[in-house]
Amino acid sequence: MPGGRTPKNDYDWDDKKDVCYQLFVVEKKSLTEIITHFANHFGVTESELPNARLFRRQFTDKWHFPPRKEKRKPEDEAAIVERMRQLWEQNMLVAKMQETLDDEGWGVGLSEFQKLRRINGFTRRVNDGAHVGAPVKKRKRGEAEVMEEPGDQEWTVAGSSAGATMSAYQKPGMSQGEATRRANRLAQIQFDSDNALLTRRRRRRIRNYGHLPPDAPNMAPRYNTETTLDECKAFLHLNNDMYTAIRQDYEVICRDMGIERKKTFLSNGMWQASKDRLVRENMHLSGVMHPLQPDLDRKATAVDVICSDVTKRMRDQPKRLTVADANNGLGLNPSDSKELRKMFYGILDDDQFTTRLACGDEHWNELRQVWNASSPLLQQVMAEGDPHKIRCVDVLCRDATKRRNDDYVRKGPNRREPQQRVSGPGPGSARAPAAAKKGKTAVTPTKPASTVAKEPKKTPTKKVTKIHAKTSAAASALGTQAQPIDADRLDPALSAMTNPYTAAPPAELLSIPIYFRLSPQSQIIGHHPRLWLGKLTARTVSAVHLAATSKAGAAQVTKVHGLIKNEDESEDSYLIEGDEELDVYLGAAGEKASFLVVLEGGYA
Repeated sequence: MPGGRTPKNDYDWDDKKDVCYQLFVVEKKSLTEIITHFANHFGVTESELPNARLFRRQFTDKWHFPPRKEKRKPEDEAAIVERMRQLWEQNMLVAKMQETLDDEGWGVGLSEFQKLRRINGFTRRVNDGAHVGAPVKKRKRGEAEVMEEPGDQEWTVAGSSAGATMSAYQKPGMSQGEATRRANRLAQIQFDSDNALLTRRRRRRIRNYGHLPPDAPNMAPRYNTETTLDECKAFLHLNNDMYTAIRQDYEVICRDMGIERKKTFLSNGMWQASKDRLVRENMHLSGVMHPLQPDLDRKATAVDVICSDVTKRMRDQPKRLTVADANNGLGLNPSDSKELRKMFYGILDDDQFTTRLACGDEHWNELRQVWNASSPLLQQVMAEGDPHKIRCVDVLCRDATKRRNDDYVRKGPNRREPQQRVSGPGPGSARAPAAAKKGKTAVTPTKPASTVAKEPKKTPTKKVTKIHAKTSAAASALGTQAQPIDADRLDPALSAMTNPYTAAPPAELLSIPIYFRLSPQSQIIGHHPRLWLGKLTARTVSAVHLAATSKAGAAQVTKVHGLIKNEDESEDSYLIEGDEELDVYLGAAGEKASFLVVLEGGYA
């Protein structure tokens, strides 16, 4: 150790024995805590001290310290197991169970606690899956992963009618009548959904709903209150970390001011006061909500939608029932609850269940009746008619259904790696993908392939083709394909933070001068040059917007036209709305690119 290290790079332990005995045997400190103690005592880093293995060898092999804990007697271990069983029967969480044992003075360490749980079956998951239909063949060394289910074969796509393309899953062996019924039902649902959209009787659908595809990504909401949270993040220039922090801050404000819902405080102005306080106390919101910033109405709507969602979740949180709560409400322990859910899982599997949307309420009720008839407990609950117990049964039913759907996605032929879902112009869901939580690299969504080949750079073109990304059939069925980002709905100040498809800027673009001309249609306050020079940092429309607003204080770009000069000195103008169109134009413009931009909504 420091102060006693010999030239042979050994450690001097002689004068440390009494201190180590006090720390290890008497005070029962862990080896990590002992190393930290000596590091603080000598004022050195822990890397300069012996590691935990050397400390343990010194204590046991050389100094022969007595064990800090005697071997537990069989009757004492049986008492601990019985107490764990009692807590297990109460559906107590594992962390809470260990904390309760510590508070009661049982003296069970983490390793012993985990061992007793494993030996006595106090676990909620098993190696072969929580439900029936677990994989029966696993991957061998050097082979690709094979996940098979008894009787499981690739699902085929059926059905289209009423002029609407529908996707109904049909497994081999399903009766033709049932397959036709499901296909007709999905066709009718699609027809009703399209009519409801035309008559504004439903809100836009931003992601797949069952077998129904999302609506066009550039569709505006019917009302301001239907602005999505991802759009709110984009309008306020928030990444996911900033968005989460703002929600937490506003929840504190609501609890401090006693706010439960928006409409309660419309009369006395407390709702507006809470939002003003949030903007005032958050540096980022104070900047984007400054009176000289553009699109204040849209940003105010975004703040209102986020705050309304926070209060809604605050009201709903106490009402939510977990599986553990449902088990307690029905008097079930985790093992009995697992068996009950496994029973419904098997019913769904035998029915070749896909989704409740395709199943229909009538057939869904028939499946529930089969489940109720197979369990005396469920028969008793339905006979009593207790609303709380019926709700507990619904929680277990929903859990089994979700596991059934998740298992199909995980083991189905179209299985995909987890990826960040992007359903709007913002940075996507605030929840990290499962692969990221486990330290794995999630698959980055790739840019949809262009349907028109790019023109060679030396061959000018006078037509810019608008590109529309095509959604693949598998993504439409499973609902995992990220939607393309609509650049027109983004603030010009947004950059690659909100666009996961933006690639790294090519090095050759960094030195290309870009000329900008101010369009006569521009509506800005103050003097602005008619011609100015900028640099393009990436082949994206957002990068063009950023370069175009370099001479303006708070103006934004509403339109961009690419200019190409002809041999007779005349110019052709092409409207540029997407990154693909910009890429085609840059190839046609060659070394000198000029843009005609329309600036609106700010001071020059």
